[in-house]
Amino acid sequence: MGVRRVARAGWDDLAPNAVGPLLPLSPGTGWAPHVLVGALAVMLAGFSWHTLLMDYGLANEQAAVLGITHALALLVCLYWPMAGWWLSLAMVVVTALSAASVRPLAGGPLWTGPSLAVHLCVLALVGLRVRPRVLVEMWLLTVAAGVVLSAELPRREEFPGLLEPVLLAGAALVAAGALRGRGEAMRRLARQQQISERERSRRELLEERARIARELHDVVAHHMSVVAIQAEAAPYRVADPPAELARGFETIRANALAAMDELHRILGLLRNETAEQEHRPQPTLAGLEELADSVREAGLTVALTVSGERRQVSSGVGLSAYRIVQESLSNVLRHAPGADVRVEVEYGPDRLEVRVANGPPAGRPAISNGSGHGVAGMRERAVMLGGELAAGPRPDGGYQVTATLPLPDAEGRRA
Repeated sequence: MGVRRVARAGWDDLAPNAVGPLLPLSPGTGWAPHVLVGALAVMLAGFSWHTLLMDYGLANEQAAVLGITHALALLVCLYWPMAGWWLSLAMVVVTALSAASVRPLAGGPLWTGPSLAVHLCVLALVGLRVRPRVLVEMWLLTVAAGVVLSAELPRREEFPGLLEPVLLAGAALVAAGALRGRGEAMRRLARQQQISERERSRRELLEERARIARELHDVVAHHMSVVAIQAEAAPYRVADPPAELARGFETIRANALAAMDELHRILGLLRNETAEQEHRPQPTLAGLEELADSVREAGLTVALTVSGERRQVSSGVGLSAYRIVQESLSNVLRHAPGADVRVEVEYGPDRLEVRVANGPPAGRPAISNGSGHGVAGMRERAVMLGGELAAGPRPDGGYQVTATLPLPDAEGRRA
């Protein structure tokens, strides 16, 4: 039973259809490998034909059939590797017996030189496609074929005899197996890098969202505090307020305080060691000029323009607009040093538009991994407020970021 299982496993490994097509060996190669293998097959067919005819004394027709048929095994390997290997192994035996039948008493080589050359090429091609166990099985059958020929054709001691093909076949299979292993290792490494890159992007996006939430906490908490204070003070501004009104204001105040408690609790989940450093008054649009001055000191030429009718905007919109400009200028410093930058803030009737555009870099960009947030973080800020953000290269070689943030109307509703 064990012998039958071993034989079955061996046949599964070496069946003519056991392995899929050999090519493409790598993506992007197109038809180049097919052309190279085809050229090699033509060259070896001509070499075998000529050598079998001139050196081994075979008839012209017989030498042509043997040489061309054996070389065709290379082309078969492109689509049916194991079938090509079986064809090559059979042609080794047939060619050796045919050569021996012409000169039966001569102490010539056991294997003919042309068939050995073709068979080594076939082993190298198939070895790029199969597992190490199959490499060993192919080598053992090659050794078996040599032993059979040695028994059938005694006194054949010239090169290549029995030992040389065995060693050369082993070397070809080991080299092919090593190349296959290296290719698989490189592909696994590439897949791992892709997975790591996706995980890194996802982690950085989550970190940016947490950072935005921490920044907006103070903004929301401030508004909720105002609601709670006004709800507590309202009953005292009216003489003899109805009990229902007092209870309503008390309910508003209790809900506002509960909401603040929930905000603090959620923020505690988002905070980490570095987040404590961000617990400071958040910037607004009024700080853009100071931000532009700090970037000018770093070597950039920054022009800041504010157009439209200036008015008070919500803390969330002001903070997000400031952060978008800040991140855009940081990207210019990293990726386009020395470029001229134009920052435009336009107040519309229902929206605030922020544009940061820079020209081509004046110097070579510094090697930097960046903060990991970049455009993704800016887009998160815009989308969070119901706006949108577009970023991309300019025709002159520069870059532009445009953010559109909705503004509430006079009644506090978004347009």
